[in-house]
Parts: sequence; structure tokens; C-alpha cells
Amino acid sequence: MSTTKFEAVKVQSGATQSIDFGTRVLNASVAVQAFELSFGSADHHLKTISVASSISSFSGNKVTVSATCFMEDKSNNKAYGSVNVLVVAECDS
Repeated sequence: MSTTKFEAVKVQSGATQSIDFGTRVLNASVAVQAFELSFGSADHHLKTISVASSISSFSGNKVTVSATCFMEDKSNNKAYGSVNVLVVAECDS
């Protein structure tokens, strides 16, 4: 029998974050909950916004997730931010 566990974490763009679920992970998924991007107080005409999250790996009790959060304006100014993700793990009970 398995148990479903949930953990919310904040990941900086381009980074990974490991979560220990305390018991063996059988399967895992990740979903974006929120993201934050900013050029500061200057006015910019946006060209691109991209936000993504994924499971990098899971082994034993741990799940490692990655995320990217990117924004670019029409002048090719770039900004990177952070992503709040929800990790859902199916674990041994």
C-alpha cells in the first residue's frame, strides 16, 4: 500500500531543490503553484515569459526538482525569478 505526500518548495530559476519525504518514493510529479518575475520599476514591453518545472530525479526518500522562470523584453533585456512548485510523491507507507 502507498501513501500520497505533498511538499511545496521555492526554486530559483535554473536551480534544483531536493525534498526528503521520509520514506521510499515510488513515483513523483511536480506542478507550478506560482512564479515571480520583475524588471524593477522601469517600464518594459514584454516579448517572452517562460515558466517550467520538472522532476530531475527521485531515489530512496528524496525527490529533486528543477525550475526555470525567464522573461525578456523587446530590447532583449532579460530577468530571471523564482518558481513555487508543489511536489506530489507516491511513497511506501
